[in-house]
Amino acid sequence: MAVFFDQTHIQQILQAINIVDVVGNYVSLSPKGKEMIGLCPFHQDRRPSLNVSPSKQIFKCFACGAGGDAFKFLMLRENLTFPETVRFLAERAGVKLPEGQRELGQGIDRHELEAVNRWAAKFYRAQFDDEHTGLKARKYVQERGINEDIARQFGLGWAPAEWDNLSQAAQRAGLKMELLSALGLIMSRETGGFYDRFRQRLMFPVVDALGRVVAFGGRTLGDDPAKYMNSPESALFTKSRTLYGIRQAKDSIIKEHTAVVVEGYTDCMMAHQHGLTNVVATLGTALTDEHAGMLSRYADRIVLVFDSDEAGQKAAERAIEIFFAQQTEVQLARLPKGMDPCDFLRERGRGAFAELIEQATEALEYKWQATRSRLENEDTVNGRKRAVEEFLKLVAQSLNRSGVDAISRGFMLNHVTKLVEMPAQQVHARISHLQNRGSQGWGAQQQQRPEMVAADSCVNAQREILEVLLNRPDLFKLVREAIAGPEEFKDELHRSIAQRLWDYYEKGGQGPLSEILGMCESTHLCNIITDMAVGGESRGNYENTLAGALGRLRRRKADQQRDAIRQIVGKAAEQYGEPTETAMLQDIQSRLRAEHGIREQDRVKI
Repeated sequence: MAVFFDQTHIQQILQAINIVDVVGNYVSLSPKGKEMIGLCPFHQDRRPSLNVSPSKQIFKCFACGAGGDAFKFLMLRENLTFPETVRFLAERAGVKLPEGQRELGQGIDRHELEAVNRWAAKFYRAQFDDEHTGLKARKYVQERGINEDIARQFGLGWAPAEWDNLSQAAQRAGLKMELLSALGLIMSRETGGFYDRFRQRLMFPVVDALGRVVAFGGRTLGDDPAKYMNSPESALFTKSRTLYGIRQAKDSIIKEHTAVVVEGYTDCMMAHQHGLTNVVATLGTALTDEHAGMLSRYADRIVLVFDSDEAGQKAAERAIEIFFAQQTEVQLARLPKGMDPCDFLRERGRGAFAELIEQATEALEYKWQATRSRLENEDTVNGRKRAVEEFLKLVAQSLNRSGVDAISRGFMLNHVTKLVEMPAQQVHARISHLQNRGSQGWGAQQQQRPEMVAADSCVNAQREILEVLLNRPDLFKLVREAIAGPEEFKDELHRSIAQRLWDYYEKGGQGPLSEILGMCESTHLCNIITDMAVGGESRGNYENTLAGALGRLRRRKADQQRDAIRQIVGKAAEQYGEPTETAMLQDIQSRLRAEHGIREQDRVKI
């Protein structure tokens, strides 16, 4: 869903906030010269590798390579999109975004939706706390063993049985009914008016990593056959990207480098009640790539907890795909049959559950163990061969979907080789064969990937020019006289960065590096820009560096023109004979102008 922001507002936000304050909310910073340093939150940092520059308003980790401005730090730390980060920092900085800054295809401002969800969460909570109205909900929570502190921490609420309890309260509060409808809190009647979507349900507010209520889950305490009901997807809520309890669990996940994933709301809450605060829950869906991508920014290890053999098989297969796609360690822990995490914790306590997590089985190994148990029941050689083939086929399919690089692929296949105890050459050959049978085999994927541009002298010179410009905007005029535009940059990444600099400097931009970074939504590109700025600063001597780089480009261009002229003269000589004929000379001149833009006054010596 595309979102457009005026660059003026981006600059206002950057001018109103201090990156030291933003980073300082997550990292303990200490002064070191003109900069601040601390432990990097994006990798296991034991010595301070994170540098924050108050003067440039950027951060850079010299260990893992993460870098950028305040926007990029929050995008990485909180797994936010660029528009989400802009809205969050705008609110914090007191910068009002125009009403027009809305999601395309939606006539609704996201802030208005967030305000409605906050109101609904308070409404449901008030119903839960009401002495008479919330009695049934409080009794159920008590029976499930959830204490008052955890119930309040997770904001448990109650949706009364009446058809329009919430709707009437919203109208009295002066809320726009179309907002409640867009969030799935109310439904339209055919005869006119509205009725509540959630009725006679224990309500679980779903809160994102920044503490914003994005959706609700409701557990029926009546006779509705639908035991659980979630909010429909909206501008605030996407099920495949949302994890219940992430706000409460995030810091513990980072500290312990492990995220534990369960399936139910009460499972997650009971774990937190027992002090296991690195636990989150999916919302009625299997763990997705988006979930894993979010968790992998916080943790090195993801443990999935399930409560039946069938669920374990499905979880294992999905976990293998995620393992290959995210290259994150994914493990599986199986509960005793008939028990869910909530029951297990209540009966056996924290220690037993922690031991279960500690002894979790790596996803590939778990699937192979299940396959081996099948082997024991197979009486024929062909039966055993089919079981092994099935396992290797799953690995091949997962590799195809993931598109991992060659080095990672080799490590993973070696791991598979050890599991199945077969010669490596046979395993590699068989998996390659299974992959190539698919429409998108690994070999085909490799061929489709663009080759990296060769790091020749021209590319290096152009990189040095960008490094200088990122530190010295005042030298742009000299570059503009020598280079026509961004299209002359050979490397695709350099061309993309040059385009941003040209757009910014030609409009008179002379601000700090953070303003340029604010034009870039990609965290990957932002890291590269920061690296280049730091590299240029460490080299210094900007005028001489620029003069040397431009000189190399001029010599390279002259060499190319000389080669082009020699080729054209050679072709013309073959066509016209003696090179003194007037027709041949005119043809040479027209070819030089048309094909290479070389004019007579350029006087390139042949």
